[in-house]
Amino acid sequence: LAISMIHYAKGTIPPLEYLEYLRYAALISVVFALPPVAVKAFKSLRQGMININTLMLLAVVGALAIQKFVEGASVLFLFSLSDWLESRASERARDAISAIIALKPEKAQLQQGATVAVEDVEVDDIVVVRAGAKIPVDGRVIRGASSVDESSLTGESRPVSKRVGDSVSGGTINLTGYLEVCCSAVAEDSAVARLVKLVQDAQMQRSPTEQMVDRLAAVYTPIVVLAALLMASLPWAFLPPLEAEKILYKALVLLVVACPCALVISTPITYVCALANAAKRGILIKGGVHLETLARIRSLALDKTGTLTHGVFVLSSLRLLQQEHYPRKRVLQLMAAVENFSSHPIASALCHAAAAEGAHGEEA
Repeated sequence: LAISMIHYAKGTIPPLEYLEYLRYAALISVVFALPPVAVKAFKSLRQGMININTLMLLAVVGALAIQKFVEGASVLFLFSLSDWLESRASERARDAISAIIALKPEKAQLQQGATVAVEDVEVDDIVVVRAGAKIPVDGRVIRGASSVDESSLTGESRPVSKRVGDSVSGGTINLTGYLEVCCSAVAEDSAVARLVKLVQDAQMQRSPTEQMVDRLAAVYTPIVVLAALLMASLPWAFLPPLEAEKILYKALVLLVVACPCALVISTPITYVCALANAAKRGILIKGGVHLETLARIRSLALDKTGTLTHGVFVLSSLRLLQQEHYPRKRVLQLMAAVENFSSHPIASALCHAAAAEGAHGEEA
């Protein structure tokens, strides 16, 4: 395409007249870029629909018919670029959804020792969950005690203590102890499975703006095609061929300029990306309808922990009662020595504070 555009320099200097032939290089771009557009256009026509791919196909074929090769290739290049950007946006949205789906456990260890797929765990089966492992299914603790990280579901970063009789959710992480859990719901009915389904359903719901754009495009696009066909055909019956060809060129320009591709493509992609990125950050918006509602809110209530704060413990101050006998570094060393083998969030905060000031528990 870039090489073919050099032909516009013809006529500036007599020796450059041969550059006229470079416009044929644009046909190479057309050969590579037109087939995907044509396939999509014919698929829509078989379904009785005229979409933006049909407009692009007509515009490019018309440009080739009147030997405007560079113009046809330019239209295809810009349209293919927009299609690639749309694909990239959709891919990022799918990546965000994949991060949510990754919360779902894949394997579970039964009490008998066998490791099975989570989908094979039935109600009342007993699963074993060791420290650091992901709890595979929703259930009730029948043996053991531990702290469980439920931040993936609740957003609350503080671990929750679990003992015999307490309920646990699939997809959460067992932090410290050994647990035996009696399954109370199959994998597809677990809390994390419902979360994934809510996110996927939210992307399927169409907002009023998207519905309006779809209705507009369904009426507007056929009107543009009809107007362009009339402009391209009627003048040949009443005007000289040279004048009719000029109007044909304007009809092709109409197809390109009036194409609603920016509106049709950008609207759903905007919503999909917004919903997926919000879900990736722990914000579940149940569809584009509610996303639009955010523009009209006047007051907003927020949960503090994990929303307005990071939800991570830090040592903010240290008051020494007998500083002459126990200086600050010595106290930090003693705290680090005591808490070094604990996985409790407060213990981690104390150890990090000691390490930041160069006070290591091993020195105590």
